[in-house]
Amino acid sequence: MRQRISRELDRQFAEMGFATQGVGALRDGAQVSLRTLYKYFPSREEMVIGALEYRDRAYADWIAGGPEAGAEHVLHPLVRLGDWLGQVANTGCLFLNALAAYPESDAIRAVVLAHKGRLADDFRTRLRAVAPGHETEALAQSLFLLHEGLTEAARLQGPEAATAAALRAARALLAAERISLWQEAEPDETA
Repeated sequence: MRQRISRELDRQFAEMGFATQGVGALRDGAQVSLRTLYKYFPSREEMVIGALEYRDRAYADWIAGGPEAGAEHVLHPLVRLGDWLGQVANTGCLFLNALAAYPESDAIRAVVLAHKGRLADDFRTRLRAVAPGHETEALAQSLFLLHEGLTEAARLQGPEAATAAALRAARALLAAERISLWQEAEPDETA
């Protein structure tokens, strides 16, 4: 039940924002009684956190996997974000929107920072897999920045144009760091 309510809260906050809906509307959207809603989420802050935690898990599943090697392994989260923006939601970053709506909430800030940290770590992990032994921290930070910028730019440019621009920039960054060459060179070195 908690998962189902979280999913509905995520949907409602994504579609209508954080300021426009009262608890009654959130209850109606989740199709539960007020008692049930408060049983699982005893405050509005907890409702927001529940929606963000649901979104974090759903998005992590969405961007998981992808090509196992080379630059495309590193670019996979950007490709999947483009798919997300075209198919699921293109209303800006739910996490940053929540933080803007509740800037004084330490609990919401913690959820937002944890989510963003996991995204940045995913780029670090992917870069280490394709470029072992190379310093890639600055590149991981740049790719994370492209991810965040793509989320916002898609609202203005549309998902397809924004994704294409972000991927061009990411490929240029990877090429400048010779990421694809590292992946190709490794088998030859061991042969």
